[in-house]
Amino acid sequence: MGKQYKKLIKRRRRTAYLARRKAAVNAEKPDSTKKAKSPAKKAVRKKATPAPKAEPVAEKAKTEDVLGPDVAVEKDVKVAEESTPVEESKE
Repeated sequence: MGKQYKKLIKRRRRTAYLARRKAAVNAEKPDSTKKAKSPAKKAVRKKATPAPKAEPVAEKAKTEDVLGPDVAVEKDVKVAEESTPVEESKE
């Protein structure tokens, strides 16, 4: 963990150094080179265009479509038999 913290300190020192160096370079430049912005021209922001909506995904394929109608009917009958509770065992 110590190495990570040292990296953090090093990064902060480096950014502070670069900021000082940039400020010193800007201070040396004469102010007359800067052009004044004309008040008539203002930056006009364009409205962000909304992201295009994704098309809906196709529905899942049904068993009838893939295997045929005969297999789908047999499968439904088996599922119905398994899901019905047996009341005879309670008596």
